[in-house]
Amino acid sequence: MSEGASPEPRYLSRALTWLGFNGRVLEEAQDSTLPVLERARFLGIFFSNLDEFFMIRVSGLREAVEAGVERPADGEESIAGILAQVGQRTHGLVRVGYTTYHREILPSLAAGGVHFLTEEEVAPKERAFLDRLFEREILPILTPAAVEPGLPFPHITNFALCFAVRLARVGAEERFALVQLPRQYPRWIQVGSKGGFRFALLEDVVRRRLVELFPGHEIRDLALFRVTRDADFATDDQEEEDLVEAVKNVLKRRRSGDPVRLEIESSASEEITARLTAAFQLDQGSVYRVPGPLDLKFLIELARVPSLPAPRAASWPPQPVPEIPPGEALWEAVAERDFLLFHPYETFEPVLRLLTLASQDPAVLAIKQVLYRTAPNSEVIRALESAAENGKQVTALLELQARFDEERNATWARRLEDAGVQVLYGLAGLKTHAKALLIVRRGTRGIERYAHVGTGNYNERTVLEYSDLSLLTSNEDLCADLTAFFNVVTGYSEPLPWRMIAMAPLGLRRRFLDLIHREIEKSTAEEPGMIRAKMNALVDKQIVDALYDASAAGVKVLLNVRGSCVLRPGVKGMSENIRVVSVVDRFLEHSRIFEFRNGGDTETYLGSADWMPRNLDRRVELVFPIADPLLRSRLAHILDVLLADNLKSRELRADGVLVKRPRGRRVLRAQEIFWEEARLRAEGRGEGDRSAFVPLRSAPP
Repeated sequence: MSEGASPEPRYLSRALTWLGFNGRVLEEAQDSTLPVLERARFLGIFFSNLDEFFMIRVSGLREAVEAGVERPADGEESIAGILAQVGQRTHGLVRVGYTTYHREILPSLAAGGVHFLTEEEVAPKERAFLDRLFEREILPILTPAAVEPGLPFPHITNFALCFAVRLARVGAEERFALVQLPRQYPRWIQVGSKGGFRFALLEDVVRRRLVELFPGHEIRDLALFRVTRDADFATDDQEEEDLVEAVKNVLKRRRSGDPVRLEIESSASEEITARLTAAFQLDQGSVYRVPGPLDLKFLIELARVPSLPAPRAASWPPQPVPEIPPGEALWEAVAERDFLLFHPYETFEPVLRLLTLASQDPAVLAIKQVLYRTAPNSEVIRALESAAENGKQVTALLELQARFDEERNATWARRLEDAGVQVLYGLAGLKTHAKALLIVRRGTRGIERYAHVGTGNYNERTVLEYSDLSLLTSNEDLCADLTAFFNVVTGYSEPLPWRMIAMAPLGLRRRFLDLIHREIEKSTAEEPGMIRAKMNALVDKQIVDALYDASAAGVKVLLNVRGSCVLRPGVKGMSENIRVVSVVDRFLEHSRIFEFRNGGDTETYLGSADWMPRNLDRRVELVFPIADPLLRSRLAHILDVLLADNLKSRELRADGVLVKRPRGRRVLRAQEIFWEEARLRAEGRGEGDRSAFVPLRSAPP
């Protein structure tokens, strides 16, 4: 650092490091070695991520600036400065995203037999089909909205695609109107399959016939646009008597929140752009002129269509776990030992089977479960309904405020109640984010308890797309803790001293800090301490400061952080013993693992909590230790492989930039290794030949 230069801030920006993560998602879309449908999926995920980022993070930064907040209470960088950098970087990422779409994804899809047609490319028979479709199904849905001087600007729903139209009529003043596209109609329409799959986009079908909505006028100018609104609303569940109704009110507010971003076709005239910018009260930095099509999230669903001929990634189906027996023998197996499941490499079937067996088994007395995010057609919900109908005492702790899943969860709440399930909503003012299932059964040894706890949701769809870990157990101490946990979050029970678990907000922060400080105390020059952890985000500055203290004491800290990370690694005198990597690959890394060397008596924990203030202080979370040394060894191996990945991993520099890691003599891809190991286990060949991949413990810190 030059003389007189200001020191580097102690923390990185949460928003900017998240953009670094999303830039990694975009890199996957740019990777020419991947099949085109996989690249298209990543591009859709990139734009979907940006949508949520604007709704939540950018809207929060804007509100802080408008409220006159100059800096975070514990931050060095101004909020206005961060917001400016976010805008600059986001504009750059969006440009790269659309360049990738037009120059790489579209040509590669076409080469693979998937064509998105321009107006000129639609054949006469296809045109006739689209015209009939427009007249019969689309035109009756469309409703033009006139924009009259002196009257309120028509409301445009969050994320709706909408045409802005300038109209001319002989002898009359120019008029302005809006036409919102029907959200219930498919975005892409198949028009033929000769020579491959041929699609037209909904907006192109409407654009060609739009003048028919304005008889006696001609269209002087038009442009497609899309507005993003502030969606960071919370219910006041301490004031609302009916939490389901409170959630519905939040959904209404979300659809009409303040605008935070305008996306508009790059061909739009200055007149239309200026009029919309003024109507939505946005500055120029919040306007994104893009070379269409708007809202590329449709690529995610496109990539899921199984019949498309374009190349897709090789299938990695979930593998069976050979140690887990079929049918009702599962009860006895879990009574005898713990089972660690690694999803999606290993099937979620044993969890669903345990719940289904419990719903039908006459010996089962009670089922208690936390539900945060569930699948649209949920087997879990059906099993709980069946259990209640079969006379079991069923309690579902349903989190109605799971962001963007509120509507579905409110529907499940009513349905479960109708089936006789006792539906509860947790502690006032706190989201319940824990992942837990407890089953009480009368067995040969009296009352027996079985549990499933993990890092991921009870969602059969996302369990195929997210990388998570979970535990099937009948451990008496853990099950006793879970019994007490459910009593705390469903009633007025005072928490007793836990035997094994740690719970937020009742002591989890203190537990993590104590574990870090214990590592400092036990660290010596001869045997330095070590902390290894994997999580989705690291933004809690008290935890970061404790890790800085650990680094200064010689503790090696190895972190795998998928998204936002405010810790600045590798700074001499502060964090030179800390290394941070991030893995972005086919499956979303979602598990949370915490490993502490503890002077050689290693302790390993799994749980639902990231190192974020909201997880430690404002949510109900569960973190639990792994008692079985063989399972701890397996988790250590998982951390080893993730830290050794040199293909899909990036290393975080002190300046907040994610950089590629040196390949060395071997290319190591963690997720491919995990799936191959699961396949070998399923075939009865044990854990697989780990030495074929690494002596991973020798990897540099």
